[in-house]
Amino acid sequence: MPPLSKFSITDTLQGMRVAFEKDRALVIRITLLFAALNAVTGLLDLTGPAGIAISIGFLVLFGAMYEGLMTALVCLPGKAEGMAELWRTVRPVLGIMIWVALVYAIAVFAGMLALIVPGLMILTIWSVSGQVVVVERAGLATAFRRSAELVRGNGFAVFGFLLVVGIIALTISLLAILVARPLGTGVVGNLVTPFLSNLFSAPFYALGLAALYNELTGRGVNPESLPPGPDPPDPNP
Repeated sequence: MPPLSKFSITDTLQGMRVAFEKDRALVIRITLLFAALNAVTGLLDLTGPAGIAISIGFLVLFGAMYEGLMTALVCLPGKAEGMAELWRTVRPVLGIMIWVALVYAIAVFAGMLALIVPGLMILTIWSVSGQVVVVERAGLATAFRRSAELVRGNGFAVFGFLLVVGIIALTISLLAILVARPLGTGVVGNLVTPFLSNLFSAPFYALGLAALYNELTGRGVNPESLPPGPDPPDPNP
């Protein structure tokens, strides 16, 4: 199957900017909430192995929720009236989002152990699997297959975009660590450091993946011109 759209890194970066400017206040509110939740959850790391395991579980949950909300905001026209409306869109597929995140992370890690290149390939071809779940209401296997179809023919360009976004997000995180370094590694330091890191880097990466999905599906920088996405299923039929 040929690629649905010829990928443009410049257009995708522009899509990120347009998405942020369009819903700046909502993006900031959502990011503040999840940055605070992740920072508080990170304190569990100080309580030993059990706390670390619980902390990882919460981080996966919050990461899936945050990515889902940002995807709904950027990729689904008419869903941006508020956080409650976005949550109603994401809630029915949150379980699949979590499984996608876990399988994706494990597959990339295993691929990295296998001479790195397979991991980078998986990182690229499955990069928008979470967005497929939110927008197209796909199941686990379908999400990965659909993501690979969207990336096919644009693999090197998509990898380049992910590399650019990843480097910028990592740089922002490192700057946050340097800013918070005088606070030490106690409770205050362990609260402020992840909070600042997530506050500035998380929206950059989440908006990047959402804009990437829009570009690969031909939605471009203005998905408002497309018909609204599917409504979430009624939890109480």
